[in-house]
Amino acid sequence: MKTKKKTLIDVYILDVLEKYASKEKPMTQAQVMDKLADYPYEISVSRNTLASYIRDLRDADLIKGRRGIYKPALFDDHELRLLIDGVLFGHHIPTNVADELIKKLKGMSEQGLKNRIRHVHYLPEINRTENRNLYEMIDKIDEAIQKNRKIRVVRCRYNTEKKLVPIENEYILDPYYLVTERSRYYLICHMTRNGQPSNELINLRVDRFLSVDILANQKALDIRKLPKYQNGSFQLNDYMRQHLYMVSGDTVHVKMQIKCDNIGDFIDWYGKDFRIVGYEPSGDVILRFSVNDNALMFWALQYGKIATVLEPKRLVDKLRQETERLANKYMKEEKNIEKS
Repeated sequence: MKTKKKTLIDVYILDVLEKYASKEKPMTQAQVMDKLADYPYEISVSRNTLASYIRDLRDADLIKGRRGIYKPALFDDHELRLLIDGVLFGHHIPTNVADELIKKLKGMSEQGLKNRIRHVHYLPEINRTENRNLYEMIDKIDEAIQKNRKIRVVRCRYNTEKKLVPIENEYILDPYYLVTERSRYYLICHMTRNGQPSNELINLRVDRFLSVDILANQKALDIRKLPKYQNGSFQLNDYMRQHLYMVSGDTVHVKMQIKCDNIGDFIDWYGKDFRIVGYEPSGDVILRFSVNDNALMFWALQYGKIATVLEPKRLVDKLRQETERLANKYMKEEKNIEKS
C-alpha cells in the first residue's frame, strides 16, 4: 500500500466526508480509515495520526461532530431545493445550461437529498430562451454599467419560422439597471434611436438582443438629466413596483374598486403598498395606489370580473375603448361563424 504525503491527508479526509457522510449519517474514525485505505486514496494512516488531523479540521471548523464526523454542506437540503427550483423554472436559462446546473446542485447535496431529488422531474417543455449569447451579453451590459458607458445593441424578434432574426435598426442605449422580472432579464435604460434621444426610461428584454457592444469612448447619459429624475428622485424599488410586466409608459395615480374577497389577487400582482380609502355596501373596497398605466391596462382587462378602475378618467376611457373594440371584434366573428 502506498504512503502519500501527510500534507494531503486532510484534503482526502474532507473528500471522503463530502462523498460518504452527512449530518444525519456521520462517519466514525474507523470508517474514515477504511475509506482512506481503499482506491483511489490508498493511504495507510494510524488511528492516532488520523485523530490528530480530525482534531485540527474540527478546530478549523471544517468538520462537525464528536462521536461521528461529517463535513458541513455549503447549502442545506432546503436551500438546495430552492436553488434547483429557481433553475427549474427560470425561463431565461437555456435547456442545456439548466441541465448542467441542476446536476451540479444535486452533486452539492448531502446523501438524503441526492436520494430524494430524483423524484423531481425536469420540465423540458417550459418556454426557455433560445438566445445562446444571453450570459455573454449580460456580462457586457454589467461592465458598461460599472464603467458608465453607452452600449450599441442589435435587437431581434421571432419570425414565422420560429427563429430569432435581427431587427434592422441599431440602438444606442444608456444602461442603468439589469433586473429580473418573471424569470426574464430586463435592462432599464435610455434609448437613442436613429439619432433621436427619448425623454423616458424604457425596459428591454435582454434575451431579445442579438449582440451588445460597449462604446468605450462614449459616457452614458446621467439618469438625472432625464426630465423625470432631474432632482435625483429615481428609486429602483418604486420603479419596479410601478412598472409591473416591465412595460413602458406613464405612472398614474389610480382609484380602483375591487371585491373584498379578491384583494389577495391584487396583492399577488402589486404588493401591499396601497391604501384602502373606502368600503362599499356590496362588500367591495376602494383602493388608491400608483402604477404604470399600460401595466394596469393589462391587469384590469384580465381581472375585469373582480376589479373596476374609477380614476384617472383618461385610463377609464382607454379601458372602455379597448373593451368595446374587443366586444365588437368577437361579435363580428360570431356573426361570420353563424353565416358560414
